[in-house]
Amino acid sequence: MILKMFKPTVFLLLFILCLSVSYAQRDPMRYNRIDDKYIHMTQYDADTTAKALILGDYGVVEILYDQRNGFQSHYTRHMRVKIFDRDALDMANFRIPLYSSGSSRERLVNLKGVTYTPEDGKVTRTRFNRRDSFDEELSDNYKTVNFTLPNVQEGTVFDVEYTVVSPFLYYLPTWYFQSEHPTVFSEFRLYIPQYFSYRPMMAGYLPLNDHSNDSRGRKFRVEWVETTNLGLGATKNTRRSSNVDYTENITILRVDNAPAFKPEPYMNAAINYLSKIEHELVNFRMPYGPSTDYSSTWPKLAKQLMDSDNFGKQLNRSNYLRDEVARINESYSEPVEKMVAAFQLVQQEMTWNRRNSIYTSQNLRRVWDDKQGNSADINLLLVLLLKELDIEAEPVIISTRSHGMINPSQIMLNSFNYVVAWARVDGNEMVMDATEKNIPFYLLPTRCINGDGRLIAETYNRWVNLEAYADNFVHAEYDITVKPCGSIHSNLQRNKQNYTRLMLEQTFRNFDREEDFLDNFESDYPGMELLDFAMLNKDDWSQPLLTTYEFEIPDIDDSPKDILYINPLILDQMESNPFRTEERLFPVDFIFPIKRTYQVRINIPEGYVVDELPRNARVSMPGRGGNYISRYVVNGDNTIDVEVEMELSKALYLPAEYSRLRNFFSRIVEEQARVIVLKRES
Repeated sequence: MILKMFKPTVFLLLFILCLSVSYAQRDPMRYNRIDDKYIHMTQYDADTTAKALILGDYGVVEILYDQRNGFQSHYTRHMRVKIFDRDALDMANFRIPLYSSGSSRERLVNLKGVTYTPEDGKVTRTRFNRRDSFDEELSDNYKTVNFTLPNVQEGTVFDVEYTVVSPFLYYLPTWYFQSEHPTVFSEFRLYIPQYFSYRPMMAGYLPLNDHSNDSRGRKFRVEWVETTNLGLGATKNTRRSSNVDYTENITILRVDNAPAFKPEPYMNAAINYLSKIEHELVNFRMPYGPSTDYSSTWPKLAKQLMDSDNFGKQLNRSNYLRDEVARINESYSEPVEKMVAAFQLVQQEMTWNRRNSIYTSQNLRRVWDDKQGNSADINLLLVLLLKELDIEAEPVIISTRSHGMINPSQIMLNSFNYVVAWARVDGNEMVMDATEKNIPFYLLPTRCINGDGRLIAETYNRWVNLEAYADNFVHAEYDITVKPCGSIHSNLQRNKQNYTRLMLEQTFRNFDREEDFLDNFESDYPGMELLDFAMLNKDDWSQPLLTTYEFEIPDIDDSPKDILYINPLILDQMESNPFRTEERLFPVDFIFPIKRTYQVRINIPEGYVVDELPRNARVSMPGRGGNYISRYVVNGDNTIDVEVEMELSKALYLPAEYSRLRNFFSRIVEEQARVIVLKRES
């Protein structure tokens, strides 16, 4: 939304900001004024493991009036950082996003930086040159200005400051009070004219040390031209002027001594849990004019999208797909077959350019001709093709995991960054994403499994659940031969289905050669020698993915042992609890439910007997959140059979369930640490 210069009906107003103010407060830090103690600091006493320390992060948003462009926000950020470890040198890399729409665009002004580096008993000061920055085009609407501050090493302190001027006032910049590094202070100030009303939305777990509100008087100078009719067609123009007082509302938000945000196992993107504040415009009342309500509703948002040339209107143009529609109709009669054929056609023909968007990059006909596009291009094409096949289909806007979770109470279009396709066939609903080449129609990429998406249609809109397909099993079968010296030879067969399969296939494709994949596999199990490997059904999703391994774990000493210790889950033992902290403030997110089963046959060497056998065990998590079962049986043919089952019945466990989940995993670690003891017969 752009608020341009407004024109009252009686006369033309030209608003010019006066510089006089009645209230001012000192900035918490000044650019390029750095205390020597920070230059020579070697560690942060409050967190001696810190690789970097944010000495201060200070942001200011002012909405000012510009005679040519109307109201604009001026967002200034001043950041001061101390580097302790070379692993934190990337703190000196910056990518500042800038948005544009039509002729309106954001501008980066006043970019400056300086570094102070102790070297050979001296301190070297190096200034950043703006010419060392470069622009990176991300899409038709977004670019970034990228730069790296010079001469940053271990021990460096740097200052960086920049201002972004924006005509887009519907959302103010999001401010983060916390990052992966500890922060001495983070302060955010807003200077908002009385004409604007914003809704603040605070998230995260850190309390504010300061939340104060104030105001000050500001003045506009009003100039206008008064026209007097002198008769006989003659007129006289007289320039008039006056002052208009208005109130500027001031908000100061501050967090002191923010700890580093520590990633924990099985968590969604950190952006969901960092302490931050966002602002959304709900009302604007122009001087000498009416009030405009900008508060959004889901119907308003849906209409905005359906009226957009780069969203809804693209679904009205389909002549270029008529040949594909005819071929599918000739080849298939059942609606579900047509749906799958449409998905596979778009999936095979189109190449995703790795860009996420809720808007098309160009006309979909050109996208189809070019055979590549962003997520909206590809999945709106799929929706359009399904509609032409008389299948009920609509687009669904979502937020990917890295972009953040959706808060249903916050109706903000910029919370969404991706489009998937929804269809209903024979009463069954399906959500599909055709961007990935090697994934079946019934699985969404894991980046899309992030709460709910919003279905957008002409006459209605609603939430659509994006939870993962439930049947994600791993089944492993071991055939283990134990030698008297303690060496082990084993054949292992693993079956994986749906998301467990998808993750293995994606890992496999990350390597250029199978040999590289196997080298990486062996490195995860020191002492193991892989003898043979095969992967079956890789291109057939109607069957589980089957992998077979033959391996040995030799003992250094080849002489027979009196006592042998065998852990039956050789490559699958859970050796430690991934959940180490006693408390957790955010959910545990496994992405999808998991069921794992193991069948193990152990062949006892001749001359040995079972001396100790682990007890059978059953561990259940309250509320049916998970189950673990282990059974041990000694057979008469000098073999041992072991069966293990572990099931996590849901993908997401809330903080209130964390203690129970942690105890559940602790019990599993305890049970799987129990070994089978074989003794040589005397």
